[in-house]
Amino acid sequence: MNLSSLFNAPFPRPERSRKNLFWILLLGVSCSIFVILFKPFGIQNVNDQWYYNLVIISMGGVFILSYLFMEWLVPAIIPKAFQGWTLARALPWYVLVGLFIAGMMFLYKSFWAGYRDFTWLEYVFVIGRVFFITLTVGFFLLGVYQYIDRKRLSALTAQETYTLTANNGKILRINPKDILYISSNDNYVDIHYLCEGVRKKKLFRSSLKNIETQIAQLTSPIHRCHRRHLINTAYFRLQKITSRKMLASLDTYDDQLPVSRQYADQLEQLLTVHP
Repeated sequence: MNLSSLFNAPFPRPERSRKNLFWILLLGVSCSIFVILFKPFGIQNVNDQWYYNLVIISMGGVFILSYLFMEWLVPAIIPKAFQGWTLARALPWYVLVGLFIAGMMFLYKSFWAGYRDFTWLEYVFVIGRVFFITLTVGFFLLGVYQYIDRKRLSALTAQETYTLTANNGKILRINPKDILYISSNDNYVDIHYLCEGVRKKKLFRSSLKNIETQIAQLTSPIHRCHRRHLINTAYFRLQKITSRKMLASLDTYDDQLPVSRQYADQLEQLLTVHP
């Protein structure tokens, strides 16, 4: 893929869902707790004001509200501006989102400080602090997530319906829990799924990578097992043919898909292994 194709490739937009709202709230609150506990950049209550921690917590609220305004409210007001979303459009947009969030926190901080440091230089410092704290806490939350039963969490979050966007702009709404597996088929993908207990297949014009970026999220039950296949871990088990060869077998059906070595370790943690 050349650089032009990469930048013009479809890029997923975050869903307005309870799951995503939970992670946004958790990130905002965790950032406030991180500041109170570790006092980065010399942020501390030097004058022992009783309301200091409340202000820090409220700054987490400013972070949450600023993000929701840019990523939920703005797209709802002008939806046409976010249609045909690509990487080339996403990059400057997320820079703008970051500058807006930092700007709101800068204004809020300046209000409580009596506008003593209301300068462009201080705004640049706030951008750096917000980026560092958010990145640090984000990686911490990802680390904590490694200790969570991923398969159980996937089953809970799979109750949501996803909107998949094809390369030609057409959309498909589907619930991950209904998907059995998805296979690449030239310029299309074959989506094998259940509809009211009946197995069906749908041909959808898209690359497998495009589908993966939209549906194989952190807590999704959809995982790649091979360069040509995505599987729903709720319906598969692993079969070891040799020490180097594995197959993913679909429960209650005869379908068997190859498992590439690069995905074997991850799938062994998620699926029951049969010799």
